[in-house]
This record gives sequence, structure tokens and C-alpha cells, in this order.
Amino acid sequence: FSKLFYHAYTIWLFTVSDIKSVIVPETILGVTTALSGSLLTDNDTPDPWQIFRRIPNTVAWNWLSLFLFDLCNQSQTESVLEDSLNKPWRAIPSKRITPNQTRTLLLLVIPSVYLATLSLGGTWEAVTLMLGTWMYNDLGGADNGPFVRNLLNGFGYICYSSGSMKVAAGYGQRELNETSTWWLAMIGGIIFTTLQMQDMPDIHGDAKRGRLTIPLVYGDRAARWSIAIPVAAWSIICPLFWCVGLAGFMLPLVAATIFLTRLFLFRSVADDSLTWWFWCSWLSSVYILPLAKRCGF
Repeated sequence: FSKLFYHAYTIWLFTVSDIKSVIVPETILGVTTALSGSLLTDNDTPDPWQIFRRIPNTVAWNWLSLFLFDLCNQSQTESVLEDSLNKPWRAIPSKRITPNQTRTLLLLVIPSVYLATLSLGGTWEAVTLMLGTWMYNDLGGADNGPFVRNLLNGFGYICYSSGSMKVAAGYGQRELNETSTWWLAMIGGIIFTTLQMQDMPDIHGDAKRGRLTIPLVYGDRAARWSIAIPVAAWSIICPLFWCVGLAGFMLPLVAATIFLTRLFLFRSVADDSLTWWFWCSWLSSVYILPLAKRCGF
């Protein structure tokens, strides 16, 4: 039993730091998409009970795809170097598993994720994420400058979002509509223009591995403004896109105000680590907008 717990905890360490930025917001997106009915799907009368019953499927789909990505990402030589400074508690720098063992595990996880999505749904998105994972990690896309890095991240989030929406809406039962294509494109734009927030608390590890991130290339002040301006813009553009009422409009605006206040007033690495949580909360508030529209908010 103790050995089983040891290995389970090792697996947990690979994904735990990304739960707040991927699994939670993407599950929220999937559930709110399904509940929004005909705004994003072909279902005019969504059944909340059936949608809530699919939450474990949605979480599982996101976690499996994330686990595959993290195994590949964290077993890279440069990532081990970075994590030894930024996140020494992770599975590889804490010596719970070696990079070679991780890559061997990946050989099992890749086909397992593919087979799981044949039942869960979102197979196309999962396979496309595998392609993006290869480009991001093995081809060095993550280290090829902030533009390419954010572009690949935006592409990845579109896949996570589309997969989450399809699984939550009901694989084999419902389809996404044309509006969902525009919404997914906007989500990709949000990630492309604001995800550099995750680089703020990782600045020392990124510098050690020689990664070209916005705070390292252009400086702290420029990096903060490069985050603040698009966050403020998307907090207005997205409610206008959904034509929500005052309450719906205030949802991302309040979240953005709190986030931006922290971004400029609290600037240490420890502060930025907490501010990153507030960015994840802001993203979740944006994801809720279709449901706010359906509920008349």
C-alpha cells in the first residue's frame, strides 16, 4: 500500500501546479458551455443533472491530456534545471523519478490517453494536443521567443477548451455550434495575449535555462503592461460579444480589477505566484459569460 501511495503521489506532483490554470478553468468552461444550451451547442434544453454527472469525465479528459504534456515537459533537461530552482518539490528534481523513467512512462501514457478519449470524447483535440506537446517541448517551441511560446500556448488552450466543451456537452449526443468556433478563437486570443503572466513568478528559473520570456527580454515594467492592457481589453470585449447585462459585465471586470491591482502593487516573486492564481480566477470569470447570458445576467 505504501508503494502504491508513493507512486500515486509522484504522479500527483507532475500535474498539481497546473490544476489551477488548466483543470479547474477548463472544467468550468465545459460545464458552463453545456449549461448555456443553444448559445454554444445544438441542445436547446440542457439537463443540468446530466451535465453535472459528466463533470468527472470532463475532469478526467483534462487531467489525462495535462498529465501527458507534463510528463514530456518536465522530463526535458532544461525543465529539470528550471524546476530545480522554481519548483524543487516536483517529481523529477525531488528525485522521486528520473527523466529516463518519465520518458518510458510517456510511452505507456500516450496510447492510454488516446484510448481513453475514444470513450470520453475529444479524441481529435487530444491528438492535436499531442502534436502541440511535441512542438512545444521536443522541437523547442517553448524556448523560441515569447511570440512562438504564447502562440503554442494559445493553440493548446483552444484544444483543451474544445475538448472540455465536447465532453461536458455529451460525447456522441450533442455537437458544438458555429458560435463556439468564434468563442474558441477568442479564448486562443486571450491566452496568446495574457499568458505571459505565468512567466512572472518563474523569472529566475527561466533565466537559468536561458528561456526568452517577456519579463526577461523586455523588463518587468513592460511585461506587466503587456499583461494589463489585454486583460482590461478582453474584460470588455468578451461581455460585449455575449451581450450580457450589467451583472454579467461586472463579473470579469471585478475579477480583472482585483488582478490588475495585485499585478502593479505587489511585485515580488512570491507576490507574482499568488497573482497568477488571480489570473486563473479572472480567466474562469470570462468562461462563465455564456451561462450568464443564458441566465439573463
